[in-house]
Amino acid sequence: MTGASEKRPETRRGIPLALILWVAAAAAIIIGLTWATASGMLTWSMAVDAREAAETFVARYAVLAYAGYVALFVAMALALFPAQLWIIVFGAILFGFWPAFIVSWFAAVLSAAAVFLAARGALAGRYRARAGRYLARVEEGFRRDQLSWMLAMRFIPVVPYFISNVAPAFLGARLPPFLIAAIIGVIPYVAAYTFAGDRAAAVLDRNTAPDVGSLAAELFPIMLAIGALPLLAMAVRRWGKRR
Repeated sequence: MTGASEKRPETRRGIPLALILWVAAAAAIIIGLTWATASGMLTWSMAVDAREAAETFVARYAVLAYAGYVALFVAMALALFPAQLWIIVFGAILFGFWPAFIVSWFAAVLSAAAVFLAARGALAGRYRARAGRYLARVEEGFRRDQLSWMLAMRFIPVVPYFISNVAPAFLGARLPPFLIAAIIGVIPYVAAYTFAGDRAAAVLDRNTAPDVGSLAAELFPIMLAIGALPLLAMAVRRWGKRR
């Protein structure tokens, strides 16, 4: 009986939580958009009008738009609310690829630094309560090579994303190497989600017939790669245990 009970947690961890959340979020968005379109609550012209209104606002109040975007990004990060990836998609629709990539990269680095400093200050108690069960799991690898660990946590999400910002603060990392890891490590997912948003924006053109099939064909390989990262993380974790 004891052996069976000890194996159950491994079974529950068989499917990465990040993959489950990704599939659930994608399914919810697809179902919601399908229902809204079928019921007439959302039409193509409404989506195009909304994008054009957003572009007009950005053109007229660029500083306010970019500052608000960064502020929203940092606020979501400090709240440990996992919405940053969808904010990046929205930013690409709003600003275009290169402006969105630059501002999203800056916002991601700034939010990582803000969470790191908050974990050492006013929000330490709350963050430790959220991160406590992961700290012991990652401490050994972190002590062995801090910079490599911090980079790996961003490239391969073995643990929830917020741990890559919170754990280093609790495990004694210095701010400069943490920032180096953040500056480099956020580039892949910022680029991938910015590209996804930019391609979605290209479809929202009043003068071009919507071609959702072509958009899906372009985005599928990228979304598949992003969704497969938790599986890669699970393989790396199991390989590490065998070593």
